[in-house]
Amino acid sequence: MQLARDDGDAEFRIHSCGPEGVRVNDALYAGSLLLLPGRPVAPWAVEAAGALGPGDFAVFLAAAPELVLLGTGAVLRFPGAAARAALLERGIGLEAMTTAAACRTYNLLAQDGRRIAAGLILPA
Repeated sequence: MQLARDDGDAEFRIHSCGPEGVRVNDALYAGSLLLLPGRPVAPWAVEAAGALGPGDFAVFLAAAPELVLLGTGAVLRFPGAAARAALLERGIGLEAMTTAAACRTYNLLAQDGRRIAAGLILPA
């Protein structure tokens, strides 16, 4: 899915999301990835939302965003209670949605200057 071009000043712009991967700025990422404020795009060793544990969210805690968008692949899946609690205990919001929806939402919120992070799960 091609996303609309955005000429705002957001740190990252997601240009497309599909079976080949996610295109962030001008680079294509074929595996799961992290978008964290003030840091470069990073791979994320997560292949399924159901397997997420509190340790998988440690990287978000260190970045201290106001909100984490969790893209769970083609189907919406919710992480377990312990994983969600790791963020909520620190006042960081969590929104789970399909990866395509997370990509669209990320662009909208980043364009508004929000301090957000995204964990985008792509099947291996």
